[in-house]
Amino acid sequence: MASNTNKRGTHAELVAMTALLAAGYEVAEPVAAETYDLVAKEPGTGEWRTFQVKTLRYRDDKGGAGGYYVLNGTRNNGETYEPGAVDYMIGVLGNVCYLVECTGQSEYWAAADAIDGKWRKLTVSMNEAEAV
Repeated sequence: MASNTNKRGTHAELVAMTALLAAGYEVAEPVAAETYDLVAKEPGTGEWRTFQVKTLRYRDDKGGAGGYYVLNGTRNNGETYEPGAVDYMIGVLGNVCYLVECTGQSEYWAAADAIDGKWRKLTVSMNEAEAV
């Protein structure tokens, strides 16, 4: 039986695939285990890109007026995902995904009130994806 962590990860990947499809990407999964979770062809350029999918976490311990969303940039062994191995990180928050260029950071942070301006928002709805 799959653990809750595995189920949460699978759910996040399915939401990310749906959001990428709604945004016009072609999406595929690697058959063998890879550094990335998904590959997808960009609708504008036709280039294949690699994506690592993570569930976003909310934190409010940084002080200031509001909280932050955190995208974990590390593997289970603590190593960071590096550019070249992964092109983009996808942070999943419910039915919304945020596309973040992989720069090799251990964590990517966005203020809760500024997340839509900092990271590219993808939704699972075709109508919403066309509007974003």
